[in-house]
Amino acid sequence: MSETERLPDLGGQVRPLIQTLPVGVQPRMMATLERAAADRYRTWAGLCPEPAEAEGLRACAIREEEGAARIEMAFPSQPDEQRHIRSVLPQIAEAFRSAMARRPVTTQYAIQAAAERRGATYWRSLASSIPDVSVRELLSACAELEECSAEFLEAIVNRHG
Repeated sequence: MSETERLPDLGGQVRPLIQTLPVGVQPRMMATLERAAADRYRTWAGLCPEPAEAEGLRACAIREEEGAARIEMAFPSQPDEQRHIRSVLPQIAEAFRSAMARRPVTTQYAIQAAAERRGATYWRSLASSIPDVSVRELLSACAELEECSAEFLEAIVNRHG
């Protein structure tokens, strides 16, 4: 990735869409996005020629699934949740598709790493508004999962720079 190439700001595109959802649906929408990221990681792992990197990408997928499962346990399903999620999911999916399209895989990794960092920030911000200590700890653990994946991707980007 060239130093002058500016990465798309997926967080800036996605956040306003998520904020249109009822507050109780937002964490579960994020869990949906975690699962989509897991699919992306598995796809990258399947295409990766380097075994160690492929294994690391599969580990990222597992972390995404783990985070999604934790969120789904901590935040109960809301009335009309799926209708609300379907109302923004196509726009979010298109934002990700257009951000990744026709870019080298290392640039895609950099974009995903930035999204992981944004996710960690989101979980920590949400945690600060939650009175239940166990849910705050769960959200903090989700933030750490995001950062672990971001660090892995950033290491690849820096190595292949």
